[in-house]
Amino acid sequence: MKKYAFLDRDGALINEPQTDYQVDSIKKLQILDGVLEGLGWLQQQGYILVMITNQNGVGTKAFPYSDFDAPHQRMLEMFAENDIQFERIFICPHFPEDKCLCRKPETGLVEYWLTTVDVDKERSFMYGDRNSDREFAKNIGVQFIQTKTNNEFQIERIRTLISKYNL
Repeated sequence: MKKYAFLDRDGALINEPQTDYQVDSIKKLQILDGVLEGLGWLQQQGYILVMITNQNGVGTKAFPYSDFDAPHQRMLEMFAENDIQFERIFICPHFPEDKCLCRKPETGLVEYWLTTVDVDKERSFMYGDRNSDREFAKNIGVQFIQTKTNNEFQIERIRTLISKYNL
């Protein structure tokens, strides 16, 4: 069985602009303090990284895919430059009012994938800044570690919880 760190993107790994909530240009891309070190440490501890993110309307006229993809690809390059690799990245492009089955806290994006991997649910966790992340963690049966939106990466808190709960 493998340990997984499920990670929210906006507000937890990168700064989420509080004006329009969209990272739609490279200029707006800002990796939060401690993220690179924290993700590197998690990998050293044997965690497999999985990103899961809701991206309101990506691919629509209001939020063209190219506007999303340029900063997203640059973010992944920055992670790769620091030897940080995500095994999977799951992106829901729908709006909340669409009531889709793939938007966190729903599990539609990961349901099939979860049947193909051997997740140690007792030692895996979800890290995020919203109630939808908390509910997602509950829905897939892993611990939840909460951060505040746009806060530095909570590596000390994660280390404490990993030790306390033997994650």
